[in-house]
Amino acid sequence: MQKDCLISYGGNQYSVPSEYAGKDVAVVALDNLLAVYHEGKQIALHRISYQKKDMVVNAHHYRRLTVKQSFDIENTLLDGDNVIDFPIQPHDLSRYDEVLL
Repeated sequence: MQKDCLISYGGNQYSVPSEYAGKDVAVVALDNLLAVYHEGKQIALHRISYQKKDMVVNAHHYRRLTVKQSFDIENTLLDGDNVIDFPIQPHDLSRYDEVLL
């Protein structure tokens, strides 16, 4: 498995939990499911995508990467399914410069 937490199967990429990055895994395809195992333990289960060059990702597989390492506090920013970026408008601060001078 690659360091990006993705494995390749059938022309597509599938995620596995980040703690298994760089480790050897076994992949088993049954019907429309793809199961990934490490040392006999199932670590991921995905529906097989029949589109080529598809990327099938489970956000929870990357959860460990969003934990602040020094305190083991989870970063809740990525908990939701959709992350919304609200742009911040710049403000004119020249008036404050006039007051201070």
